Amino acid sequence: MRITILWLHAVGGIAWVGAALIFVIAASAAAIDEEQGLLMVRRVVPVINRIGLGAMLFIVISGIVNIYIAGTARNFAFSNAFLVVLSMKIALLGAMYYLLVVSWRTQHELRSLDDEDAPPAARRLIMFNVAIAGCGGIALLLGLWLLGS
Repeated sequence: MRITILWLHAVGGIAWVGAALIFVIAASAAAIDEEQGLLMVRRVVPVINRIGLGAMLFIVISGIVNIYIAGTARNFAFSNAFLVVLSMKIALLGAMYYLLVVSWRTQHELRSLDDEDAPPAARRLIMFNVAIAGCGGIALLLGLWLLGS
């Protein structure tokens, strides 16, 4: 059961990071200064944000279950190093949550902007998703460390 929950937790993180990276690649390849590129960004970003929201909720729930399972196995006596790494992962999740919120706001802004003001908003969405992928990648690597401790 513990291994299954750990893997599901990792899959949630990989789904969010993967969705963000796919958006970054697709939006970077599209000509967002032109109508077709903006249309693609306007259509895709709501889906990417919903994937991020679902993955975030899944990560939080599975993370709580993981901590509980690890705590019962250790009588809730975690090492200081474990707590520091766990705190770092929680901080990264907080940063990713903030970036997701800003991405949602920019998504709504992108819909209301005319085609001249929309490319800067689309570029911000690309940067937010690069940051989400970076934070998520670091969190996944820290999770590997926690797995070994």
